[in-house]
Amino acid sequence: MMILINNTIFEINNNETEAQRLGRMIKYLRLSTGMKREDFANYFHIPLGTVRDWEQEKRNMPEYVYELIEYKATKELLMEKEENEDGKNK
Repeated sequence: MMILINNTIFEINNNETEAQRLGRMIKYLRLSTGMKREDFANYFHIPLGTVRDWEQEKRNMPEYVYELIEYKATKELLMEKEENEDGKNK
């Protein structure tokens, strides 16, 4: 199965667990912002160890938490990144 996150196709393996799927998705989302794990954790007020454990699939992240983080990242971080890139191209 494929889903679209921030204009990028993300492949979902039907055999993976929810923790694996969400762990990969949160890692991809963080990488798409260009943030290091520590900066990402600080920005969203999440303990660094929690973000690390999500990404390494050691801890289950509730799906609603991912959705909230994705919403905020899309609205704030990624829009800001696009605006900065547009300003440089002028």
